[in-house]
Amino acid sequence: RSAIAEAAGMTAFERNGDVVHFASYAPLFGRRNHTQWHPDMIYFTGTEVFLTPNYCVQQLFGQNSGDTYLPTTLDATSKPPTLAASAVRDSKSGHLIVRIVNGAGVSAALTVKLAGVAAGELNATRTVLTGADADAFNEDGQPPAVKPVASEVTLAPTFDYEAPAHSLSVFRIRS
Repeated sequence: RSAIAEAAGMTAFERNGDVVHFASYAPLFGRRNHTQWHPDMIYFTGTEVFLTPNYCVQQLFGQNSGDTYLPTTLDATSKPPTLAASAVRDSKSGHLIVRIVNGAGVSAALTVKLAGVAAGELNATRTVLTGADADAFNEDGQPPAVKPVASEVTLAPTFDYEAPAHSLSVFRIRS
């Protein structure tokens, strides 16, 4: 739940990049069973490190950053709003990066329209971060219950997408 809220907040940071020049994260590290608050981004013991869903959100934004924000709108009527989105272009690679956050407990059917993109097939990597429910977390000694899952997809300039419940979806579209 907190990781998805952070993802929604980060889309707003991008949207307001003219006034939000950087963001930091606190608390960053927490020794397991010796913390003062929850969540920390990374937990550790004397021998192990545990990455949280919050870490995965920060990693996905960091690995998929752009330098030009593209206007992004959502036609959402839910109160309170449960969807957030942002789109950026990475001028070095030419890639278009679209992020969609769904904070609702149900999936959301969306139509994504990429303005100014030439007709034809677009190759992209779709990475989705979600869990079995909003309170899913990665437990010590268990395989991660929440981790990013990437797949290669082919898109059109306008495509339908079913954003999973409680998810961050990142599309990295190669030009």
